[in-house]
Amino acid sequence: MVRRYVRQKLGSPGTLIVLGLLALFAALPLNANGGFGLPATLAVLVLAAGSVSRDVSSGAIQMILSRPLKRSEYLFGRYAGTLLVFLGFLVATVLVAFLLGRVVLRSPLPEGPEGPVFSWSAAGRGLVEAFFAGALLAAIVLFFSTFLRGWGDFLSPILCTILLGSAATVGQALHKPKLVEASQFVSRNLYPSPDWNQILHGKEILTPTTSQFFLALAAYLTLATLVFNRREFSYGQD
Repeated sequence: MVRRYVRQKLGSPGTLIVLGLLALFAALPLNANGGFGLPATLAVLVLAAGSVSRDVSSGAIQMILSRPLKRSEYLFGRYAGTLLVFLGFLVATVLVAFLLGRVVLRSPLPEGPEGPVFSWSAAGRGLVEAFFAGALLAAIVLFFSTFLRGWGDFLSPILCTILLGSAATVGQALHKPKLVEASQFVSRNLYPSPDWNQILHGKEILTPTTSQFFLALAAYLTLATLVFNRREFSYGQD
């Protein structure tokens, strides 16, 4: 299943072009020792979208599951494939950032007389942070992909983020602190975000946020497995 996923994603010229552009956009701040930022998030969405729904809509899932293959093996194979390609994207972005600093961005930059110096350690910490955040987002998209069609798995996490953010904004505007607290509570539990920079420095390892992160990751993968195991499939019509 991992090989099938990699062939599907890397065999698409459109996906390769999008990933290349995102790697370039992410490399610019990374070269100045910044983080991966939004491009890494978009890369995960592009890679995880259609993880299951594509095979379901095309009817290929019937042929795949006719083999001596457990549904959980198929599901986790798709998830592992997503993480593998995403890790490759992050490594490629670090290399592009290094080359940009050495070859392209030779002119002095604002931060210091010779501009910011590319740091492999900072890039490595940024890579680990982006990978863990991407692993959770990929699990979320995988969960939605088990029962939504088309672009539903891609759009659902975005819409949920917008709704939760809007609820907090409305709560502040209406002076409803309980609404703000409720939206923040849901956000912390649905998409916890530990301070990976502190964790990688050996600090704040055993914190409630870290526990929430791994609990949320396990919960999304478990729910995805339960939904997928109970679903009945018909041949696609796309």
